[in-house]
Amino acid sequence: MTRLLPAVAALAVVVALAGCTAAPGKPVTDYAGEPKGVRPPASSAGGASWAAWLKDGAQVAIVLYGSSSCPPTIASIAATGDDRITATPAPAPGGICTRDYVPHTTVFTTPGRITKTAQVSVVLPDATLTLPARQG
Repeated sequence: MTRLLPAVAALAVVVALAGCTAAPGKPVTDYAGEPKGVRPPASSAGGASWAAWLKDGAQVAIVLYGSSSCPPTIASIAATGDDRITATPAPAPGGICTRDYVPHTTVFTTPGRITKTAQVSVVLPDATLTLPARQG
């Protein structure tokens, strides 16, 4: 038992430290279309990218527009501040893509250090999206 105690203590430290890192978050899911039950902001008119809170702020949805056969997606996100998320796009698929322009949603668990009660910036390589502050 005395040999097991240091191993358990070391494992507890590793688990605790892992929760403090800003490791990139991988998608929970992605799908064609916009998030159900979420009204797109007026700024998305004409196919502009946008982001929204899901599940009372437990998740972040990022909506990008592009070809339905080669949809643009986000590969990962990372908290780069208390009010800033940096999103890394997935590589563009090769091949022939249709020339339509439709929404595609990628969903992530909200990084732990993000302050949901303040406005949050979602930084993409070519745009910065805004998540409004959540009340409560």
